Amino acid sequence: MKRIAIISPLILPVPATEGGAVEGLITRLIDDNEKAKHFQIDLFTVGNESEEIKKEFTDIIYVNISSVQKAIDKFSDAFYRRNKLFSARRQIDNELIEKLAISLDQLEKPYDAIIVENQMSTAVKVVEYCIDRFDIPVYFHMHNCVDVYRSPEYIRELVKNGVQFIAVSNYIKEEICSCDKNAVVHVLYNGVDVEKSRRKENNQHIARKFLYAGRIIPEKGVRELVTAFGNFIEQQDIERKDEFRLDIIGFSDRQTKYEKAVQKLSEKYAKNITCVKMLPAEQMPEKFLEYDAVIMPTVIIDAFGLVALETLASGIPLITTNSGALPEVVGDAAVVVDKDHDFVNKLTNAISKVAFDNELIKELSDKGFKRVQNTPSFDIKNYYNGFFEIVNSKENTEKISVIVPVYNVQQYISRCIDSIISQSYPNFEIILVDDGSTDLSGEICDSYAKKDNRIRVFHQKNMGLSAARNTGLDNAKGDLIFFCDSDDYIKSETLENMLKKMHRDHADIVACGMMKVGSQNELFTANEHGVWSGHEAVIQMMRTNNVCTVACNKLYKKELFDGIRFPVDKMHEDEATTYKLLYNSKIVSYTPEAYYQYFIRPDSTMGGKIDERGFFIVEAMEDRERYFENLKEKDLIEHTQIALLDAIKYVYRNSKNDEIKQILLNKYRKKVTVKNVPLVMGLTKAIALVLWKYIRY
Repeated sequence: MKRIAIISPLILPVPATEGGAVEGLITRLIDDNEKAKHFQIDLFTVGNESEEIKKEFTDIIYVNISSVQKAIDKFSDAFYRRNKLFSARRQIDNELIEKLAISLDQLEKPYDAIIVENQMSTAVKVVEYCIDRFDIPVYFHMHNCVDVYRSPEYIRELVKNGVQFIAVSNYIKEEICSCDKNAVVHVLYNGVDVEKSRRKENNQHIARKFLYAGRIIPEKGVRELVTAFGNFIEQQDIERKDEFRLDIIGFSDRQTKYEKAVQKLSEKYAKNITCVKMLPAEQMPEKFLEYDAVIMPTVIIDAFGLVALETLASGIPLITTNSGALPEVVGDAAVVVDKDHDFVNKLTNAISKVAFDNELIKELSDKGFKRVQNTPSFDIKNYYNGFFEIVNSKENTEKISVIVPVYNVQQYISRCIDSIISQSYPNFEIILVDDGSTDLSGEICDSYAKKDNRIRVFHQKNMGLSAARNTGLDNAKGDLIFFCDSDDYIKSETLENMLKKMHRDHADIVACGMMKVGSQNELFTANEHGVWSGHEAVIQMMRTNNVCTVACNKLYKKELFDGIRFPVDKMHEDEATTYKLLYNSKIVSYTPEAYYQYFIRPDSTMGGKIDERGFFIVEAMEDRERYFENLKEKDLIEHTQIALLDAIKYVYRNSKNDEIKQILLNKYRKKVTVKNVPLVMGLTKAIALVLWKYIRY
């Protein structure tokens, strides 16, 4: 059984004994998990530690802070809400990390996933703690719109580190992606209990009783509603004025300034408008049935609109606005008012239309009820299954095409093929591309193909490594691609474990560690695991030795190669190709396990003289620079420029050819000036780049 951590917003307790929409949904998850038995859950929440809550498949870990820390968080909350340029931070997040660290230390293996609910400052802290320590997928479940607690800055930070998002609507998904186009976002709707929903029997020819239920705050448009309903009353003949009523349910015991203003405005129409205190949530479904129509006059962005969904499920006509996800929820089953233009008058007209149009009343009732009944994702009973499908890794079933370019490697090719044949994962094909070998390599390939029907051999005239790989890509029948050079080999668990990681991390590319083998064994890649956005993975490729530029330590989704092939007749083809594949990926994952055994032989490409290949490296990086210039990716342009300049320096230092060195020096001097030196890696690096024009060290 997989073990996951769910981190509540740490505002109200879970189970939701004190209410709270998010807390209620988490409670639903843990209750449904008790029946489904899919996960062992560690639930991090605030609450009374002396209160014993028994759950077979949920362990509750309390995160509480002192009264002083609570006061600091309360003061900070007020500050952040008034100063929206800052991303909110909380004292309680530090306490959470301490509790999370203790839990992780006590586990035999890390969590299979961590889900952070709705507090992005918490998610950032979790990522900061886990990065370089644990290989755990992190999800952020976003129930509200972008604000100080879910800021664009935080979104970009989470995306960079491979965090996946669960959004409550496609509207929120679009908001997240507008902050960072590289975000991976799953949509999981909130829902209602369709089976328990009671449809109101609607025999009225006129809608007389209207309801608003919710918080009495400016963002909900309650004041505008009172004005619009008042205008509607004023339009009626004197003998009909008393027929119509609006109940506003949601006033607090200690009224705010806004609530008092709404109540005072309502007093002008005391016979028609009633202000009522907030009712317990469990009473509302029955209360809805007392009304002929519901009004949701939201004037700010609504992340989902659960009240709208509850209204539709009851078959009650709904008037709402074009706020956020509301049109997505209601479709054509409600009267949708434009909140941005002449709102009050349009709301008045909508009330009048619903009040007197009997055909519209019936139409909205039927459409709303059927919309909820016919949309499985609106049923709260499917909420847990949707959550499970997102968080749970699917089984390994895809076919992997392992492409092996072959050229004059008769002494190594059998070792390579044998390592692939012996993979623990069975669903693969081997594509051997004999690139005009003049030794026995081609014959050895054919002999293997005769013995194993998973092996196909293609013979072609000698055109180079790129052409051989391209032939493999053109003939691949698999869903995924893996390259293995013919003098290298892989461990038996390579494909199985890399595919598992691809599923777990929802990655488009998974890279593994590489071990140099030959005269001596040496780890070629970094020891720290990682998960990044495709954009960040390009930077990692240029700045570290984890993802690396090489093509051979990676498992790719095949569609990444649509429109992309390796350049023929050029050395260092990986420099010209890998960055495009990384950039086009949503998530790139890296495991330091050295599954790939990279054999170093004297006559290999990498062992060749620097003068023979130096210009190919420089040319490939210049192409990369132009690629990112066309995409207007400023930071990637600068990182590429630094990589290019460092490559020029490397070739210059190692070349024995004075003519080549002068060409490289001229190129370097042309590219670097005080005005255009790249600053993305800081001032110290920029100064060093400029100085090298004059002092070559």
